[in-house]
Amino acid sequence: MVNDFAGRSNLKVLGTSSSLGGFFQDVKITGECRFNGDVDCQSLSITGENEVSGSLKTEKLKLTGELAVNGRLEAGTLRGQGDIKAGSLCAEQLKLSGSLEVSGNCEAEELELSGTLQVKGLLSAEKIQLKLYGPGSAAEVGGGTITVKRSKTKALLLPGNHTEMRFTAGLIEGDYIELQNTHADTVRGEKVIIGTGCVIQKVEYSSLLEIHKSALVKQQLKITK
Repeated sequence: MVNDFAGRSNLKVLGTSSSLGGFFQDVKITGECRFNGDVDCQSLSITGENEVSGSLKTEKLKLTGELAVNGRLEAGTLRGQGDIKAGSLCAEQLKLSGSLEVSGNCEAEELELSGTLQVKGLLSAEKIQLKLYGPGSAAEVGGGTITVKRSKTKALLLPGNHTEMRFTAGLIEGDYIELQNTHADTVRGEKVIIGTGCVIQKVEYSSLLEIHKSALVKQQLKITK
């Protein structure tokens, strides 16, 4: 197998710097860096702040701090703590504690987020696990297993109006869906569990539907296959 990264140079940034972007093997940033173009690398490690004016493609991304990608962010594994903003996002595995904001679609095989979320397009993954300690929203959500819960630990640490920990979406569609503190127009799945703090306009299910006594579901419909 040919190594596509063979012959590429490494890039190490300490302090404040800027780069035109390009093709790299390993990129390590400690401080602040701005790429004025596209970046393609094998691995990217950020401790601090990084902005990419174009698109970013990497096999492995580790973040402690802030990352802003004006174009498309594409990663194999993406893990870290902090804030991510991107035009669109595609990853195999995404595990983040912090804030995720995507202007377009956000796609992954596995997505695990503790924090706040805003996806203006479609949020899709085979497995979606959201633990919110702030507001969350997506135009549509699609996946195999979808779980949305409120972080009880963070709720104790963050006094104030806990209704701000609500997740809102137009459509949530999956095989297994379990929701808390969610407001949605339509929830459609095989097995659906509507928990505390939910207001759902319509639920369509084919196998199982459970509704917590404090939740509000205005219409429910069992679909026969």
